[in-house]
Amino acid sequence: MTHRLKRLFSRPHLTVTLVAVLTALFIVLIDNHLFWHSLSVRLGLNSANDWFFALTVGAIITLVLNALFNIVFLKPLFKPFLIFVLLTAAMVSYFMDSFGVIVDKSMIHNVLETDVKEASELLTWPLFSHLLLYGGLPVTLLLLTRVKYHPWRRELLARGGLITGSLALIAVLVLVQYKNFTLFGRENRDLRMFINPVYATYSLNKVVQKKYFTSTDKPIQAIAPDATRPDNGPRSVVVLVVGETARAQSFSLNGYERDTNPYLAGQPILNFSNVQSCGTSTAESLPCMFSLLEHSTFKREKAAAYENVLDVLQRAGVEVVWRDNDSGSKGLSDRVTYQDFNQADDQEFCTSGNCFDEILLKGLPEIMNAQNKDMLIVLHIKGSHGPAYYKRVPPSFKIFSPECASGNIQDCSQQEIINAYDTTILYTDYVLSRLIKILEQQSFATAMLYISDHGESLGENGIYLHGLPYAFAPPEQTRVPMIFWASEQFAGTRLPDLATVATRTGNPYSHDNLFHSLLGLFDVSTRDYRPELDLFLTNQPVQNRSMAESNPLSPRPLP
Repeated sequence: MTHRLKRLFSRPHLTVTLVAVLTALFIVLIDNHLFWHSLSVRLGLNSANDWFFALTVGAIITLVLNALFNIVFLKPLFKPFLIFVLLTAAMVSYFMDSFGVIVDKSMIHNVLETDVKEASELLTWPLFSHLLLYGGLPVTLLLLTRVKYHPWRRELLARGGLITGSLALIAVLVLVQYKNFTLFGRENRDLRMFINPVYATYSLNKVVQKKYFTSTDKPIQAIAPDATRPDNGPRSVVVLVVGETARAQSFSLNGYERDTNPYLAGQPILNFSNVQSCGTSTAESLPCMFSLLEHSTFKREKAAAYENVLDVLQRAGVEVVWRDNDSGSKGLSDRVTYQDFNQADDQEFCTSGNCFDEILLKGLPEIMNAQNKDMLIVLHIKGSHGPAYYKRVPPSFKIFSPECASGNIQDCSQQEIINAYDTTILYTDYVLSRLIKILEQQSFATAMLYISDHGESLGENGIYLHGLPYAFAPPEQTRVPMIFWASEQFAGTRLPDLATVATRTGNPYSHDNLFHSLLGLFDVSTRDYRPELDLFLTNQPVQNRSMAESNPLSPRPLP
């Protein structure tokens, strides 16, 4: 009896090859729910051929993972490597299954560049319970398993044979289903992004290589070195408000049925209702907005090697100040005055480590009146940053209820999520109206331009948050609000034909227009200025383009 109990509770003995294939099967079957769901929807699974193709795809992914696992030859590294892969797959599957996001290079940039406070909002009990079940359980079983190893020569031959056999079987399966792979794969190439953890690991490797193993010793290269502006004319200050995660569909100014813009509705503003973002995440959109590169040619690494529009304006004599209540400027403000309010200790506007966006208006008149130079002041607001939307708004503005008062939004109803999100839009509306009142009271010419970096999904088609690859991101993530206001003095001296601009507000615009419009607002002359992309130039047609259209290169593209 005792002998039987010992055998029953003894640690299992498995060969390396069996452990590798079981781990691969677990990841493919358990950690790839979003992939299987997407594949089944696109295939339809209405015939035996569809099912056979789906099984073939699953077998190929399993064989690929099995081959990769068997490459790790050294005994001390085998279990730690599998543990790392299992935990990574569990983490990725949580965010993919819960929010419908894709963990690509852009998303990894966001993760690496987010601050501790933002990251902590994602550390919820559902995340930990998911990691325990999908990561902790298989890791525990792996640790309890006694893995049998052959002598190193025999082990090397066995691993080599398994890898070769896996690759050969993959080739056979592809040949058997060649027609389906060719036709289906050509129209559904994006499905590779759903394979966990293959695509996430690939993306992480690319980001780490460029971020940490690529030389950054080269000096920042100048753009628009010939930039000049006239000395005459009244002093002017432009405040550029960079919104966070605001989608145009939730603005009543754009036809949304709920009144989310009661404060701006009574202001003499220009509401640009058809504007597309450059990306679907802050890490991508923010650098693109301020870059000379356009959406069609933008590469984050390439843009980082050059100055941005803030540098051009400052060199032309405009004082530039960046005030931040979000997660930083992504390097855009490195060469201008930077003020960080994200960790401010302010009893009026901050609570529990979170500061409301009104804090960026505090002391603003003093900054504008401290000198007599033309100024561009950038206010980087927290806006509608999720998933903890309820933290972005003071209690007095919470009029849409019941709201989702949790960072784990997948546990809330869609209406509760929408209520919490709409409240953030209402509060942003109030902050912008307060800013306009401040600017109205100044004795010099003032203007405000508000534009969001990207939009947000609120459960439409099972998708939440943002960050999907741009090629198949929904309009909720790519259509953003843009609002302009100018004092009478500013309009009279800088924009004498504002009425003509007002007739164009429904035309399609994009983040590509921002660089050249800022140059135009400050009357900057340079060969890199493209008047057809200036929103406010009225003596010639403005080039209105959707991001989906092909954008021509600038006259002097970055090398």
